[in-house]
Amino acid sequence: MAIFSKPVCLDCTCYELGHCWTPYCLKASTDVSKIVFREAFKIYGSLYLITALIKKRGLRYYAKQFIPETVRSTIFLTINGTLFIALFCVWRRLLGCFYFLNSSFLPAYFAAGTAILAERKS
Repeated sequence: MAIFSKPVCLDCTCYELGHCWTPYCLKASTDVSKIVFREAFKIYGSLYLITALIKKRGLRYYAKQFIPETVRSTIFLTINGTLFIALFCVWRRLLGCFYFLNSSFLPAYFAAGTAILAERKS
């Protein structure tokens, strides 16, 4: 029963738990950003294209709004994915080991908040 009152600390590296394909945090972040950008562009490009075709938008929409909307949403998802893995490593280095909050909640919270701020038009 006493174990539940103590914080559980996983004493492993972010390489062992988060980015198993490379031991370097910066390389892992750049790898993730490339993959996320490519996949996000495919997702949002097809999503906005299908939406525009269904709504029967004119050529003016494709010239003025389609590309900026697609790029803005792609950058949103890229920032979110890249910052998650980067902050995963940063929180581990700051606290010395993994706790429940710094292995999932804190990186996701700050990555999503930053990505939302980057996606806003204002």
